[in-house]
Amino acid sequence: MLEIASQIILCLILAAILGFIIGYLLGRICSTSEKKNTTGVSIGSKPKFLLSPRRGGKDNLSKIKGIGVKIEGILNDLGIYHFDQIASWNKEETSWIDNNVAFPGRVQREQWVEQAKVLATGRETDFSKRVTAGEVSSSKKS
Repeated sequence: MLEIASQIILCLILAAILGFIIGYLLGRICSTSEKKNTTGVSIGSKPKFLLSPRRGGKDNLSKIKGIGVKIEGILNDLGIYHFDQIASWNKEETSWIDNNVAFPGRVQREQWVEQAKVLATGRETDFSKRVTAGEVSSSKKS
């Protein structure tokens, strides 16, 4: 009888330890996801992506100040190939890109959407002219 009682107590102790470990791990997971949402920065909504560039080929997104070759590659991998895609982003989509691709605040700070609106119409910005002339090292493809 004493042996059965000791086995029951041992099982209860093991169950308590296991419950503590699982609760601790779940608590850490939940608290980190809550921290992301309580920063005051909107996570945003995912923009619409394309499976591939349209027939005319992809635009040179590095003509937008703040998008170098590396970020252009990331955007292309996501399905963002054209100026008009970026030009159509709303605040929620801009926030999503900020939080998932670029450094937070970069899209708004460097006015990607405004620059893309100009470039989507076929006009050039001062920065895009410098890129075309090869004067911007971060926009040079290797």
